[in-house]
Parts: sequence; C-alpha cells; structure tokens
Amino acid sequence: MQKLLDAELGGKVTVIAIAPEPVEKLAEMARKVQQGAGKSTGIVFLADADHTTIDAYGLLNETAAARGRFLPHPTTYVLDAKGIVRWKFTEVDYKIRPTNAMVLAEVRKAQAR
Repeated sequence: MQKLLDAELGGKVTVIAIAPEPVEKLAEMARKVQQGAGKSTGIVFLADADHTTIDAYGLLNETAAARGRFLPHPTTYVLDAKGIVRWKFTEVDYKIRPTNAMVLAEVRKAQAR
C-alpha cells in the first residue's frame, strides 16, 4: 500500500498501523515488513497493547476477547489533511479487507476536499 501511495501521491500520505501487540513485538513486526520490502516502508507502527485505542473506536472483536485475545476488527480509515475522517471500512470477517484501489480512491477524494 505504501508503495502504491508513494508512486501515486509522492509521499503526501502516511500509513499508520495500530496493532494490539506490545512495543517490542510490534518493533519486530515492523522490521520484518521492512526486510520484506527491502527498504524502509514509511509505515508508522503504533502499539495498543492495552487496547485503549481499540476500545475508544469501538473496534474490539468481542468473540476473540471472550477467549482472552483483545483483537480489533480490521479497520481502515482515511483522514484528510485536517484530521477529519473521510472514509472508514470495518469488517468483522478478518479475511475481508479493502483493496488498495479502494483505499487509493478514497485518499484521492479526501485530498480533493
């Protein structure tokens, strides 16, 4: 996604990934992503081990939480330059995600405002 955004928008967009892992585990995940890309991806990784952000946005997967795993429903937000949410995609089935083309189209719309 970051490569697509960089090619299309010349670094005018930041991808932020928030995950329910502790900082150390998330840092390892970030290293693996960058190694797979062969360079710095420009993705900002933020840890939410205590699921404060997940809870604040109402994204907690209650089924997983009942089993002791505090996971969010996968969600993508597109914010404009003022920080206003212009698009949100949440799906309870973790296998269903927005396509890169869908996200890019929404980024273009947000930038046109």
